This record gives sequence, C-alpha cells and structure tokens, in this order.
Amino acid sequence: MFKKLIGSARDSKRRKAIEEQVETVLLSRVPFLEGADYKLISDLAEAIESVDYGKHEVIFKEGDIGDSFFLVVKGSVRVSSKGEDIADLGVGGCFGEGALLTDEVRGATITATEEATLFQLKRDSFSGLTEKYLKVRFRLKELHSQRRAEGIKNSIERNLLENAPFLAGASSDFINDLAQILIRKTYAKDEVLICEGAEGTTFFLIEEGVVGINKSGNQIAELGPGACFGEGSLLTKKPCSATVTALTETSCFIMESGPFSGILARYPVFGKKLLRVHAGRK
Repeated sequence: MFKKLIGSARDSKRRKAIEEQVETVLLSRVPFLEGADYKLISDLAEAIESVDYGKHEVIFKEGDIGDSFFLVVKGSVRVSSKGEDIADLGVGGCFGEGALLTDEVRGATITATEEATLFQLKRDSFSGLTEKYLKVRFRLKELHSQRRAEGIKNSIERNLLENAPFLAGASSDFINDLAQILIRKTYAKDEVLICEGAEGTTFFLIEEGVVGINKSGNQIAELGPGACFGEGSLLTKKPCSATVTALTETSCFIMESGPFSGILARYPVFGKKLLRVHAGRK
C-alpha cells in the first residue's frame, strides 16, 4: 500500500511537471494546441512520456513502422528523406503524425541535431486523444496533408523537372496544385502496375526506379524517373495498350481519373503536353 501511494504521488508530480511544460513551453508554439483548455492539457499530460535523445541519435528511420507521435520540448531534430535534408524542427515542432493517421510507414528519417527532450505519445494514446478531441485530429490531418504535398513538390522540383518533358516550363502554381493531388506509392520488383486491355483509371509519374513496358508479350521499352505512363487511357478512354511492370522497387506519384480530369480542366496546356507524349509512343 505504501509503495502504491509513493507511485501515485510520483505519477501526480510527473503529470504536474508535464502540464507546466505544455502550458509554458508548447501552447504558444504548437498550432494544433491553440486554444487548448485545461482538460485537454491534463489528458495530454496523462498520456505522454518524456524521452531524451543524444546529439546525432536517430529517433526513427524512413520506412519504419510508426508507433509514436513526438513533440520537441528541448533541442532540435532534423528531417531527411531519400538522403536529402528537408527541415529542422525546434521547440514546439511535432512529427510522426502521418504514420499514425494513415497507417503508412515512416516517410522520413528524424535525427537529433543536439541533445533533445521529446514528448512521446504512443499509438493507442494518440488514437484515444485525437478521437476525444476531434479538433486536434483535424488540425493534425491538415498538417500531415501540408507536409505530404510539400514533400512531393520538393521531389518534383529537385529531381524530376529536368527529366519530365510534360513538366518543362511548368508554373509554380501548377506544381503546387499537382502536389496537392498526387499520391506517393511504392511498388515491389515484378509488381504489375497496369495490365494490357484493362480499363485505365490511373496516371503514373515515376519518382524512383524502373518499369518495363510490355505489349503483346514483348518488352518494348523501359522507363525511369521523370517518365509518365497511363495517360493514354485517361485521355482517349480506350483500354490500356500495354502492361507495365516494376523492374526494380519503384516509387511513383499517382493520380486517379477524377483529379486528373480536374487538373486538365484548370491547366489545358498540361493536357496538350501529355497528348504529345502519348502520340510519340505510337
């Protein structure tokens, strides 16, 4: 009984210390906590754990299964993806929400750039808290969508513009709008992306990897980063004219028929360029 009382007192003291840190350090710096009342702060303090990381220590790696959400309380961390540094997050920064909201793997590697203290919220606690406080969940979804689109935009600008003819001379508005509707998807080696004769419903832009184009049982081409495919069926409404198979693990940006039609309506020049690409394949 005495041990239980000591444990209870320690837990109460810990929660009080975390509540004070949330109120004094984080409330004014974390957008999704804007307007938080005492009940939310108390529930957050009940659920989170304080964890410390040393300089250069990796918190998680790109491709890992996600099980936690993090808030930076002290120090800073660096966000990197595919070997490129994307951003530094200081006190008030948060990360890890994407894998918990979407059940996807980690989309970036996070490394402490100095000694750092983080508040960690495990998956079950994250789900319970964001289901109870729907405004918090909505704001985190908005944040994740913004980060996802920014990551796609950066990848297109850094790696694909020079290799994608239909993107030559594209305006920043077009790239921004395109990034909002594209979805990144990874395919395993030998996975079939499109079947010859099937109804075409998806446009593909290769980010990384190589695909093979097979027609009537014969491979007729290989496509790499910056190449696109799937536009023919969407533009002509005819069945797919070839089978496309990943020859390596391949990352693509994909766009379904609805968003594809929408962006063609807003940017007719994009459609004309894709028609030229398609015509050059006949």
